[in-house]
Amino acid sequence: MRLLPLVISLLLPALAGAAPGPWTLSAEHWARPRSGVVVATMTPLREAVDALSARPGSRLLIRYPGGEEGQLWAWELRAWLVSLGVPSARQELQPGSRAAGRIELELIGEVKGK
Repeated sequence: MRLLPLVISLLLPALAGAAPGPWTLSAEHWARPRSGVVVATMTPLREAVDALSARPGSRLLIRYPGGEEGQLWAWELRAWLVSLGVPSARQELQPGSRAAGRIELELIGEVKGK
C-alpha cells in the first residue's frame, strides 16, 4: 500500500505549471517494461493527467494508431490510467493518430461553471 501514495503524488498536479498539450507517447517509450510507478512517471502521461486534474470538466482524448495493434495499445493505456485513478468516464478513445508509432493525448471539453 505504500506504492499508492507515491503514485498519487506523481499524478496530482502542482496546479500551476501543467504543460499545455497535446502530448505524444511513442511506441518505443511504451515498449519499456511497465509497472504502476513506470507508467505514472512517463512524462507525457504525467503532464496530461496533471492538466486533466486541473480542469475538472475536461476529458482526456486518447488518439491511437488504427488497426488492431493500435486499439490494443489504447485499451492497455486506458486500463493503466484507470488503475492509477483516472476515471474511464474522463477518457475518450479515438482511432487516427497522425503516426503509426504514437498515441496522442489531448484535453477536450469545457471547464464546468466557466
